Amino acid sequence: MNKIMKMLAIISLAICLAVMFVTPGIAGTKRLRIATAGIGGTWYPLGGGVAKVITKYIPNVEATAYPSGASVENIRAIKKKRADLALVMPDAAYYAYTGTGMFKGKKVPNIRGVCSTYPIDIEIIVAADSPIKKFEDIKGHSIACGAPGSGIELMTRRLLKVHNMSYDDVKENFLSVSESMQAFKDGTVDVVITSIGTPSSAIMDLVTKRKIRFLDISDEALKKINKILPVYFRHIIPGGTYKGIDKDCKTLAWMGFFITYAEMDNKLVYSILDAIFSHKPELNQIHSKFKLITLKTATNGISIPLHPGAIKFYKDKGILK
Repeated sequence: MNKIMKMLAIISLAICLAVMFVTPGIAGTKRLRIATAGIGGTWYPLGGGVAKVITKYIPNVEATAYPSGASVENIRAIKKKRADLALVMPDAAYYAYTGTGMFKGKKVPNIRGVCSTYPIDIEIIVAADSPIKKFEDIKGHSIACGAPGSGIELMTRRLLKVHNMSYDDVKENFLSVSESMQAFKDGTVDVVITSIGTPSSAIMDLVTKRKIRFLDISDEALKKINKILPVYFRHIIPGGTYKGIDKDCKTLAWMGFFITYAEMDNKLVYSILDAIFSHKPELNQIHSKFKLITLKTATNGISIPLHPGAIKFYKDKGILK
């Protein structure tokens, strides 16, 4: 009986080893994690769409997207290789790569750019009947300023600074996008400062619960912000984009982009970009904003060096010389 059991054990072990070496998804599969942002914006569905394209079209690679605290958290995840791809704001990436600003003394030299996406608007939301008419009027009010250490929170501090204010002048609440929207619905904050793709499902849901307005960002504020880091540009949220908001909003926008770590295999980065741009129609069906992701603008607004695999891809496509 013992001999039979031993033989069965040996046969079982041999089968397991054979399966491990020939079956995709077990030992031979590369698994990628894609860090995005909160579920109320456009980064999370974008990451999910890219994950599906990678899994579908790159042999022996499986990708999964997950929600996160966005830029700063994502950079740290890439640094420690807890994520393989991540979406970031250009200023957060620049500060991390150079060890300046919010990353002073905490340089992250191994992050590399992969692909730019589309303009992301900055939205400053108040109630339609709020006495707050311009940014300076938020002084003394309760504001939702983004998750702690997030790119949105960094932008909030920058907006306050160029308007000669700081957190000492407001009642700050460090909340994610979804938390910010809920707090505004509940009336516990007077202002939401956020930055998500237009149109946003989070804001579309918000306007079904409360009547809102957007505050404009002045040309003077734009000039001052770009003296700090020139990655922002004038953008308009057209009236009618959201229910009850008929007036155009003069805001700022920036280009979010994917990053990875410098050690990522060059061929894999090349394959990821090839899969994305060879199957763009599949991404376009997820959100109208994704149609703005094009090869022509794929390197725009990237504030850190490109990954070598990305450089080769863009040279082969004639985007880079």
